[in-house]
Amino acid sequence: MQFIATRNNLLTALNTVLRAVPSRSPLEIATCVLVRAEGNRLKLTGTDLEMMIRCWVPAIEVNREGEAVVPARQLSEIVRRVPEGKIEVEGTGRSITLMYPGGEMKLSGFAPEEFPSFAAEDETGEGFTLGGSLRVALRSVLYAAGKDDLRPIFTGVQFELQNGVLTVAATDAHRLAVFEMATDAAASCSGIVPAKALREVERSLSQTEEQVSVNFSSSQAAFAVSDVELYTRLIEGRFPEWRQAVPQNPPRTLIRGEIGAIISAIERAQVLAYGDTPSVILKASGASLVVLSQSDMGEFRETVAVDCEGEEVEIAFNANYLLDALRATVGDSVEMGLNGNIGPAVIRGPGHPGYLALVLPLRLF
Repeated sequence: MQFIATRNNLLTALNTVLRAVPSRSPLEIATCVLVRAEGNRLKLTGTDLEMMIRCWVPAIEVNREGEAVVPARQLSEIVRRVPEGKIEVEGTGRSITLMYPGGEMKLSGFAPEEFPSFAAEDETGEGFTLGGSLRVALRSVLYAAGKDDLRPIFTGVQFELQNGVLTVAATDAHRLAVFEMATDAAASCSGIVPAKALREVERSLSQTEEQVSVNFSSSQAAFAVSDVELYTRLIEGRFPEWRQAVPQNPPRTLIRGEIGAIISAIERAQVLAYGDTPSVILKASGASLVVLSQSDMGEFRETVAVDCEGEEVEIAFNANYLLDALRATVGDSVEMGLNGNIGPAVIRGPGHPGYLALVLPLRLF
């Protein structure tokens, strides 16, 4: 293998695939990156055995096609530190040599055939294409996914495509976020995709306006955005029946207001609401929403102008959970449906009816 590439292109590809490369692994080769020169492009691949990211970038010149597997972090660090300009890379067997103005570096690695394969590349499943609305959908639900690896189902996001409607949902058992969007896809599929993988998809979507190609098989999913491909294994198990948790009856109290004002008041209340479960209290009545918090450091009280219909209510929430749900709401206004002081709050954005968030309250003592 022998090629010449710009430092910036090589670094861009490395930064992309490194997000799938673990810093440590019992399998040392999993901390490496597969570099392949073919045609007039470079193809870099990284994997943690559960997720794989591949990125293509143009080369200035490919004199000899081939591939090599070398330590990812070390390759990234040396490329990051060399001067801007051209880098020549030559690979022979289990090593590569990087040559740049004024110096060179040799990295030893593994035989390319030893690099972990990913079965998703060979599987066929249901495929469909989505526009930039997928980025909005992911941004709207990913915050609600759990982080406890002992309960893997809750660390994923349910994808469900039926009759042209894509529904994505995430929950950590304390809160729920759902986003529905119409598509032109004729396919039908479902699966639980790790939130970690979808955060990388969202990151890629934020850097381009191109569409994303999605493919679901029985055990894996693939997402292709511009020059980046991501493969991930699906989480096994049954996702919670979240539709049963959403109240079907009209709320006992309905609050409509300007979302920025409500968020700002809760953020100020959060300053005093510290601890493992930072709590804020909402008191709704008439044309006002009172936001309260209290701790050993002091007390907070602020009134926000809103439209309130139904019963007066006083209800407490985890401030972080409530803010996450409100910040994910698209638009300038928000509707909060409350069902007493122990029922879940249902948050919707009138300007984006596909979004729904459910937040469980805290007990008031």
